[in-house]
Order: sequence, then C-alpha cells, then structure tokens
Amino acid sequence: MALIMESVMAFVTATNDIGYADMRAFVTGWAEGLLAALPIGLTIMLIMSVTVKPKIERFLKS
Repeated sequence: MALIMESVMAFVTATNDIGYADMRAFVTGWAEGLLAALPIGLTIMLIMSVTVKPKIERFLKS
C-alpha cells in the first residue's frame, strides 16, 4: 500500500514540477521522488501499525 501511495505522490509531483515535455526527465524525476519518499512512507506506516493502531483499537473497545 505504501508503494502505491508513494508512487502516485511521486507521479503528481513529477507532473507538476517537470511536466510531460521531456519524458526522460519526467521518468527520472518520478523515480527519484519515489525513491526519496518511500523510506519515509514505510517508516510512517510502521509507526502507525505498531503504536497508533493498537491504541485506537483499545479506545474503541472501551
């Protein structure tokens, strides 16, 4: 899920910053954006799954 979300965000960012005029630059910008954002997205996903989600589930059960 994180890969899909980060891929879409990198695509939108590359579209806004570079555009479609030069496809090589677009693909390079998309790949760089994806590789830069993916570790951050995975870290946030891990933190949410391990810490926040259990707290929310305990709150909803009470």
